[in-house]
Amino acid sequence: MNAGRIPIRAARISGVLFALNALAAYGIDVPKPAEAAPPAAPPPANVEVAPSDETAFYERLQYVTHKRNLVGLGMDDATLRSLALGSPDTTIASLSSRSVGGDVNATIALVRIQHWCNRMSSARPGNAQAQVQRLASVLPAERLPKMAGVFAAERAYQEKARAGCSKAPFDYQGIESRLRGAAEAGDPASATELAQFVRDPAKREAFLEQAAEKNYPPAMYALATNRLAAVQRNRSTENVSSIRLLLKQAGRTLPRAKVDLANCMATGCDGHPADGPGAAPFGLDAARDGEPLAFTSMLRMPWSGRLNRVQMLSWQYFGNRLNEEGCTGDGYVQNAVVFAQSISMLEKGVPPSMLQEAAAQAETLWQQSSERAKREQGCGQ
Repeated sequence: MNAGRIPIRAARISGVLFALNALAAYGIDVPKPAEAAPPAAPPPANVEVAPSDETAFYERLQYVTHKRNLVGLGMDDATLRSLALGSPDTTIASLSSRSVGGDVNATIALVRIQHWCNRMSSARPGNAQAQVQRLASVLPAERLPKMAGVFAAERAYQEKARAGCSKAPFDYQGIESRLRGAAEAGDPASATELAQFVRDPAKREAFLEQAAEKNYPPAMYALATNRLAAVQRNRSTENVSSIRLLLKQAGRTLPRAKVDLANCMATGCDGHPADGPGAAPFGLDAARDGEPLAFTSMLRMPWSGRLNRVQMLSWQYFGNRLNEEGCTGDGYVQNAVVFAQSISMLEKGVPPSMLQEAAAQAETLWQQSSERAKREQGCGQ
C-alpha cells in the first residue's frame, strides 16, 4: 500500500512538542497535557493508582543520566553506580583526591556533580498520585502504575541523594581554582567547562575558541550554538558562516549537534539557503543514534518532509521503545508524554494495514540501530 505523505505539521504539532522538549533535563517533571492530543478516559475520581515497583528501573534512569552527564571524563562503572544509587559522598571524596593530584577530568566531574547536588538540594517532589492523575488524559490506564512507581522511586532517590550530598566533602574554592588553572594552561575540556560560568562574552568566546582549535567537539558545539543564538537575537552576525562547519565537526561525535545541524540547514539559520533534503541525512542519523531531540524535530522541521506517515510512525515507535528501556535517563516521563502524543496524532485515521507496516519498519529499525543508539545514549548493557 502506498502510504500517504504527512501534511505540513508546523502549527498543530510543533507547538506541543517543542514546548515539551524544552522542559528541564534534570528531575522528572510532568508537563501539562496538550490540548491537541485526543484525551483518554481518566481513571475514576479519587481512586489511587497502585504503583509498581520501579526501583531498579529508576536506578537505570539515573545511571544513564549520570553517564551522559559525565561522558568523556573516564568515569568507571563504580562511580556511575554510586551516583545512580543516590550515594555520592564516597565518590566525591575519591574524585576530590584525584583532583588534588592533578586529574583534570576528576575536577570537571566534581564541578558537574556539585551542580547536580545543588539541584537535588532544591528539588521538592510533588504528590505522586497528583502527578499521575495529570498524566491520565495523555497515557493509557495500563501505563499509569509504572509512572506512579517512577514518581515514588524518584522521591526516595532525591531524599537519599540530598543526604549524601550534604555529607560530601566539596572544596568549592579548590575545585574552581584547579578548573581555572587547567583552562588557562590550555586543557580544552577544562576551558570548555569554565566557559559556561564566565560572564564576559569575549572571555567566554576566547576559552571556547582555544578549545575548538584543539578539535574538542563540545567546544565546537558550544561555539556554534552561542553564535547561532547571537544571530537569532540580532546581537551579532560575526562568524555566522562558521556555524554550519562547527556543527558538522561536532556532529561527528555528538548526536545533539547532528540534530541542530539538520534543523539549521533545513531552515537556513546561518545565512545559507534552506535545504531540507540536504539536512535529512543528518537528522535521521541522529535518530539512529537515539538522540531524543531528533524524534521531535522530525515532526516539526522541513528536513523530514519526504517521510511518509508510515515512516514517521516507525521512527516514533523506535524512539518510544528506546525511552521505555530507560535511554533518555531522567527525561523519561516527559518523553513518554511526547511520544504518546505524537504517536496518537500520527495513528489517527490510519488503516490497520498501515499501522502494521509501520510496526514492521520500526522492528527493522530496532534490529539495525538499537545497539548503536544504546551505546550513544549510555543505556547499553
